[in-house]
Amino acid sequence: MWILGLPVAAAAGMSALAYWFFRFAISRKGETLPGRGDQEKDAEEKRIWKQYWQKHVRQKEWLASRPLEEVSVRSEEGYLLKGSYFPCADAERIVLCAHGYRGNPIEDFSAIAGWLHEHGSDLLLIDQRATNRSEGNFITFGAKEKTDVKRWCDWLEKRNEKQLPVYLYGVSMGASTVLLASGLELPDGVKGIIADCGYSSIRSTFEDRVRESFHLFPYPLMYFMEYWCRKIAGFTLEEGDVGRALETNTLPVLFLHGEEDHFVKPENTLRNFEACKADKKLVIVPGASHLISSIVNPNLYTENLKEFFERCEGKTN
Repeated sequence: MWILGLPVAAAAGMSALAYWFFRFAISRKGETLPGRGDQEKDAEEKRIWKQYWQKHVRQKEWLASRPLEEVSVRSEEGYLLKGSYFPCADAERIVLCAHGYRGNPIEDFSAIAGWLHEHGSDLLLIDQRATNRSEGNFITFGAKEKTDVKRWCDWLEKRNEKQLPVYLYGVSMGASTVLLASGLELPDGVKGIIADCGYSSIRSTFEDRVRESFHLFPYPLMYFMEYWCRKIAGFTLEEGDVGRALETNTLPVLFLHGEEDHFVKPENTLRNFEACKADKKLVIVPGASHLISSIVNPNLYTENLKEFFERCEGKTN
């Protein structure tokens, strides 16, 4: 009889492991998902970061010292979501900035905020749900955050008296979030999307982390993970399918990714680029690891941002 109980015990153990992974990765009180788990690749990421670290610190200190207006909206569920508004003189556009997984906008946008500000962009730096100052218990990897982005867009539409063009700009999880939001009905003022090192789906991201960080087979663990996500946090992995959202997107998209990104591999952006049927451009930045393309090659990065804004705003043919 004990043999008959083995499948039940195995299923219970797998469910318990999936629950731990759920709490670890998704709960507000959890931990940041680790990197690839490959010592050689992780060492390379750290080597690339190290040479730019001091520059990053200076840029972050500059942005943190700016006069930022504290603003807020409510999510569909009623969570208070916080943001910081950074206006510039004679603004030509507004850029909504969505940070990465367990990140913050000051950290994740410090490298590019100065350039954006100097080139006529008001910045709305949002704290995603369950992160930093924003309320919420679970990080849903874009499944629910996409509706938060729409709430911010609606807020901007009311505030935007000059009817400036609005852009959605996300990095890492924030990139996938703004791409997922493209599948929603956004205000007419939103004119384009910038997606830097985003993943192609929640499911593929979890599979990569289970396989590469924890050295486990994704299945059947992912079936139990799906159960806990739906039962406790109220979302399904399919809600984070970026390709599906891009099938209906009509907004121009600038896709960017670091060639040496081993956390969210460039193949994710390649899949998103292929899925996008709207006006699009792909830029792979040589020598850049995760989240630092704008630091490694600022000229290539900003030239493409400038060209994207001009094209979306009808300033070039």
